[in-house]
Amino acid sequence: MNPYLTDVIGTKVNVLKHSDPSFVGVRGKILDETKNILIVETEKGQKILPKTKGVVLFDDKKANLEKMRFRPEDKMKKLRRKGRQ
Repeated sequence: MNPYLTDVIGTKVNVLKHSDPSFVGVRGKILDETKNILIVETEKGQKILPKTKGVVLFDDKKANLEKMRFRPEDKMKKLRRKGRQ
């Protein structure tokens, strides 16, 4: 799974680093994604995780949140362009 190009809704996430230290260690399942945030369902409820300076683990794949700062619907466009090359 490439989190930069595929849909991440429903995948497990673990925050390894973040510009806001209160998000480090947050674990859960992604419920929704927008250009600037991920909504994560944790044991304690929902958390809104900003896609600012941070590193997360999606199903054992590391990803830089800043590189994911585009609309989820644009992922398909990027995937199609990548397939043509």
